[in-house]
Amino acid sequence: MEIEFKMPDLATTDSEIKVIRWFVAAGQSVIRGQPLLEVETDKATMEVESIATGRLLAIHAQPGDALSAGQRLAVIATEGGPATPSAPPVPDGVAAPVPAPQAAPPKPAGGLFAKNRAATNARAAEGARPSIALTAAHATAARRLQQSKQTVPHFYLQTSVNAEPLLRARVAAGASPPAWDAFFVHAAGQALAKFDRLGCRYEGDHLRPAETDAIGVAVDHEDELFVLTIASPAAKTPAQISAELRTLVGQLRAGDPAVRRLRPASLTLTNLGSTGVEAFAAIINPPEAAILAIGRAAPVAVVQAGQVVPQTRLTLTLSVDHRVVNGKYAARFLDEIVRELESLG
Repeated sequence: MEIEFKMPDLATTDSEIKVIRWFVAAGQSVIRGQPLLEVETDKATMEVESIATGRLLAIHAQPGDALSAGQRLAVIATEGGPATPSAPPVPDGVAAPVPAPQAAPPKPAGGLFAKNRAATNARAAEGARPSIALTAAHATAARRLQQSKQTVPHFYLQTSVNAEPLLRARVAAGASPPAWDAFFVHAAGQALAKFDRLGCRYEGDHLRPAETDAIGVAVDHEDELFVLTIASPAAKTPAQISAELRTLVGQLRAGDPAVRRLRPASLTLTNLGSTGVEAFAAIINPPEAAILAIGRAAPVAVVQAGQVVPQTRLTLTLSVDHRVVNGKYAARFLDEIVRELESLG
């Protein structure tokens, strides 16, 4: 009898499956479990084995073809089924042609995932590094940031700011200078009070005001990312914000679950200046409409009154959800942050 040999459901992908090559030709004998062809999914390369013992009558999918599970690959004639077409009768006195010997199947019988198992075993034998399980915090951050990058139309604005007023303010504070990030939380809070649309969230055909005026500060702790929030930053001095930040960081390091819990903010700040990064563009933390990235402070040459003089400056990069505000509005907001920072001294 004839059996239709179909593309199996590989249970690894929803996409089409591409035929790479056949290991046997039409007319050759096959046995159940013998790899007949190699296929490729969006995740792996695999071998597909025969579902019966018999003869491969016809092949209906060629290398390069893309099929879905259940589509016909070939036809197999099992024992008792129709034989291969008989040769025409040979006249008397004429020698019958000798059939060419069949080539042995080039691939030994094996399971559907034999190639993947072999590759896995080979990597294990070579001492390959094991996979790393994500923590709950890491998994949450990965999911939220992937969603943000895929669904939020980001645009980016970059400017530089004179950091010397911040440095002077820290020196003037004496033995307990404010934390560096406290100045940016304070400035962002002041700017948001004037440009409150950047505190809105995009929800379908509405812009909904944020539930809070808090500013979030991204903090890396034990290779996990947390956001600590400072409520009402516009009403606090940099020194007050600094004390609150240091308390929150201490609670985070002590393992306080309340601090680790995700809390809403109207805007997030992220600072990589201490690592030597000059500038970078951050991914917006949804449902917020913007995130401010802070680079390192470093001396540069600037022109003042026609003279080239050294000045310590740093770069600010604002990532913005274009559904919430346009470029000019965001530029005015960023300029207000710069004005607040440079007015410290």
